[in-house]
Amino acid sequence: MDVSRRSLLTTALFGTGALIGGPAWAQAGKPGAALALGTFGLEASQFGLRPGATDDQSKLLQNALVEAAKRSAPLIVAPGRYRIANVVLPEGARLIGVPGATQFVAAQAAPLLVARRIKRAAASGIGLDGLDIRVGQRDGLLAADEVAELSLSDCDFANAGSVGLVLNRTAGRIETNRFHSMREAALFSLDSRGLTIEGNQVEDCGNNGIQLWRTQPGDEQSLIRGNRLNRIRSDAGGDGPNGNGISLFKAGGVIIEGNTLRDCALTFIRNNSGSGVQIIGNQGKRCGETALYSEFAFEGAIISNNLVEDCAQGANITNLDHGGRLSVFANNIIRNAQKGFAPKGKEPVGGMGVHIEAEAAITGNVIEGASDIGISLGWSWGMRNLACTGNMVRKTGIGISVSVVPKERNALIANNIIAEARLGAVLGTEFGKVVTGDLTQGIDKRASGIKVENNAVS
Repeated sequence: MDVSRRSLLTTALFGTGALIGGPAWAQAGKPGAALALGTFGLEASQFGLRPGATDDQSKLLQNALVEAAKRSAPLIVAPGRYRIANVVLPEGARLIGVPGATQFVAAQAAPLLVARRIKRAAASGIGLDGLDIRVGQRDGLLAADEVAELSLSDCDFANAGSVGLVLNRTAGRIETNRFHSMREAALFSLDSRGLTIEGNQVEDCGNNGIQLWRTQPGDEQSLIRGNRLNRIRSDAGGDGPNGNGISLFKAGGVIIEGNTLRDCALTFIRNNSGSGVQIIGNQGKRCGETALYSEFAFEGAIISNNLVEDCAQGANITNLDHGGRLSVFANNIIRNAQKGFAPKGKEPVGGMGVHIEAEAAITGNVIEGASDIGISLGWSWGMRNLACTGNMVRKTGIGISVSVVPKERNALIANNIIAEARLGAVLGTEFGKVVTGDLTQGIDKRASGIKVENNAVS
């Protein structure tokens, strides 16, 4: 059974002896002493684990976990620091510590805890400190491979030499944990079987925050909800793989909802080639490139009810040339999208509230303070079947731009409010160059197929 908050408080105040029977506590560590199963589980000290010991206690912890799993009992670890490495979580392992007090520390360059090809394992209240020892790019402080149900809660992942938590073909719940000071990322999942990643705190990561990637496009039904992500860098550089708060690659059917993000080097949320992805109700401030991205071979993206401030570009829904199409961009607020240099970038980027290309509805958005363009519809021939209605665009260069390169065009720009667009309200462009007059003022034959009506311009 899981330890209640009251029992954990009792542990913190009175020591782990309160969780097991008096005789077992008195006999702990004595040769030949019987192992007593208390109210909540086995006590790790019965197996010789000693808080603050300088020696490697991996074997002792391993033995304790195996015995507890045999009894279908949790293993309870008292407050203190324990040096370990490569300890394997057996089938049914349940590891419980006192949040903020029970800490496992790296004994060598390796994962501290490992779970492989089991149905179920859980850990709660455990701190994992990698001491910033460099490890392989996909080695985590905890590494899980083919685990059907992994549950991690109230754990602290710190000072990872690569990634905090690495998951391969694993499902489960990652909730209310803290990740801080990672060389690479907080969490990297490959080919997830369905994860709930909720209520975690992620801070100070070298290249990414939360990553859900797949080897092949797939529908994994993961939820990323209510997390706080702060200060995500892009130490390795590049123009997309790094510098992201939340990163999807070929991961479909994911819902990203209610997260708050601050100070991401490139992007708050980047969806690369994931179909059926929803990005809903997130809030982000200060990023160096595009705040919300859906790119390359995606179909069916919903980006709605987000609030984005102080970025180079608010949103980019792009790459019809790679099959990127079919989206809704609705009821978002984009403020202060200013063209500038992304970290380690060589050319200025951005300046747009939102750019979007094919089979899309852009409606009900408020975009204010975009340095170049409020809403950009299409680029080159990549413009098809766009409905831009009921938006408010204010204080920008061009209010709404639309590509007139395609021979066959189908776009509706209607019922928008466009105010203080210093270069024009609605303009046709070719490869970014304005080639028409203001289409709110009259018909231009170069913009055939584009219907512009009932917009309020001031």
